[in-house]
Order: sequence, then C-alpha cells, then structure tokens
Amino acid sequence: MENQPLEQVFHEAAERYHEQVQALRKPGTDECKWTQEQAVLALLRSRDRIQFLIDQSAKNPTAQLPAPLLARLSQDDAIVGNWSKNFASIASFSKWKKRLSPPAHHWWWPEVTVTKPWVEWFLGGLTIALLTLCLALARDISTRFFTGAPGIWSSIGAIAPAVLALFATGGALTKVGKQFVDTVLTTTSKSSKNWPWIKFSLAACLTLAFFLGHFQGLPWAANRYHAVGERQYFKQGKLASAQGNFKRALQLNPNFPEANHHLALTYEDLRDFDSAKAEYVKAVNAGFLRSVNNLARLQIVEEEDYESAAVLLLKALQSKERDREDAALEYGLRKNLGWAWLEQERLIKAQGELMKANKIEATLPESRPDAYCLLAMTLEQQAAASKQAAW
Repeated sequence: MENQPLEQVFHEAAERYHEQVQALRKPGTDECKWTQEQAVLALLRSRDRIQFLIDQSAKNPTAQLPAPLLARLSQDDAIVGNWSKNFASIASFSKWKKRLSPPAHHWWWPEVTVTKPWVEWFLGGLTIALLTLCLALARDISTRFFTGAPGIWSSIGAIAPAVLALFATGGALTKVGKQFVDTVLTTTSKSSKNWPWIKFSLAACLTLAFFLGHFQGLPWAANRYHAVGERQYFKQGKLASAQGNFKRALQLNPNFPEANHHLALTYEDLRDFDSAKAEYVKAVNAGFLRSVNNLARLQIVEEEDYESAAVLLLKALQSKERDREDAALEYGLRKNLGWAWLEQERLIKAQGELMKANKIEATLPESRPDAYCLLAMTLEQQAAASKQAAW
C-alpha cells in the first residue's frame, strides 16, 4: 500500500468485494449461498479492508476516492446488509468475530445472540414431552384402526400416524435422528441459536395435528364408516358388512349412540337379541331416545318384562330432551307404552296411550297399523271384563 496510491488500492479492494458479492449471490436473487462459509469470511474481511481504506482517505485530504466505485460500493453494501442479520447462522461466525474483534461500527459483523443453556434445556424438555404425547396419541389412533377387519383406509389410518410419530420421536430421542435433524436445519440455513425454538415449534405443530386428528378426525372417520354401513350395507341386507362398519365406527368413536342403535338393529336381524339389547342399552344411556322404543319392544316380546318397558317409556316421554316434533318417535313411544300396559291389564291407561298413538299415526307419511290392532285388543279385553263383571 505504501508503494501504491490509495485510490488504486481502494479500486482493487472494491473490485474484489464486488466480485465476492456477485459470487455469493444466488442467480436471479439477492439471497446468499450460505453454505460457502470461507467465501463469506473472505467477503467480510474484504469489507473490513475497504472500511480501513475509507478511514485512511478521511485522514488524507489529497486522496479522492472514485465516485463510481463509491456508488457501486453502496449498492453492494445494500445487498450485504440484507445478509448480515443471517451471518450468525454460520456455525463458525461467532468464533470469527471473537478472534478478529471488529470495531462496533462495522455493521456487517452483526451481534450474535447466544441462547442461554437453561433455555435450551427447557425447550428440549418441552419438545420431548410433546413428542411423547404425540407417540401416545398415534398409538391410540393406530390401535383403533387396527381393530376389526382390514381394509385400505383402515390400514392407512393405522400405519400413517404411527410412522409419523416414530419418525418425529426418533429425531428427538436417538443419536442418528438428532444428527439427521441438525443436518436438515443446517442445509435450510437456520441459525443454530434458533434450533431449539424451531424444534419446539415443530413438535407443537405435530402435537396440535395429532390432537385434531384424535378429537376431530376420529369422529369424522366414524361418521363415514357409519354412513356407509347404514346406506350401502344395512339397507341392502348385507348384514355382515354393516356389522363390521358399525363396529369400526364405535371403535373410532365410542361415544356414538346412533352407531350403537344401528348395530343393535343388525343384531336383531341376525337373531342375536342379547347383543342387540346390550347395544340398545348403551344408546339409551347416551340419551338416544329412538333406541328406547326398540329396547322396550325387546323387553315386551323377548323377556315379557312389561314393568321395565313401561318405566323406560314413561321416562322417555317425560324427558325434556325429547323432540315433540318427531312424530315417528312420539308414535312409537306411546304405542309401546300402551302395549306394555295392555300386557299388564291396565286397560284404561293402555286405551288412552293407544288412542294418542293412532292420532299421531294419521300424520305419518306411511301407514302403521300396530296401534290400531293393540287398541282393538284392548277394547276386546275391556268388553270381556265388563261382560264378566255383569255376570
């Protein structure tokens, strides 16, 4: 530098700096190729030298730096300025800065924020806890899909969550997994100081996805299995397939009284009345009033337990949750209650309920003569009882 004019030295340094900036730029963008660590270090050292020359020119009144070079330097600095905040993503950056100790006004050497160890431990513990929860949810989801007859969608539903959870927990808990995750984070140019937060965020997103899959996805899948079982199989008399779909729906969503109801109907058609009654009881306990009629009918016909049937029907008729606009339900409840009372020879009460049922029957879209037949039987028994009393 002593043998060369300051202007010439500055020209060479500015040219070298410009070439280094262009070499680090990704084609067509102002983004940097962060994987070239040594090139980044050379760029920073070049900018240090340029700043030294600018400081020297300020001390030498006779030195005149070329205006075009200064203008291009400003453009190059604008590009590097967009990169400088990301320089800390390079693993060696903090060591470079510590060793070279650049002045505070060298803005291209940004401050490196070091994450406190206890923060990393805390985030690491939370990440492992979340991934453990993911593994538990995945196991529960997979187990529900594994139960029952195999199928394409059930196999996907069983395998996909398990594989995803094992991959995620393996990345956090095994040495090979940690190395793989760190490699991915390095290639995506993420700052190492942010890695604990990134891992925690990914674990939180994965946990949220599993929660949604468990509490929203499983009921949705259960509804799909139930709909196919009812419309595609049960109504076409394919009872075995319908039974499998209803069981799968209940496995995915145990709190599904409508599926209990249709599974009970399937059992009835298969003449398995004990299993049908058990499913009706589950549906009734869950508040599904349509099952009350069917359960009461089984108690009357199969068990001749008229008192239990009457109590069950009266409780349903007194329920505040009953939809009084549901004419079919109202008809069935009153018809079966009249039937139970008829079998108990409580003829006046039976007559009243059966007359109400017949009145409702007139509003139904299809004819249901059961209540008329039962009312006729009630009137016959009343006439016989009156005749016997007259004698």
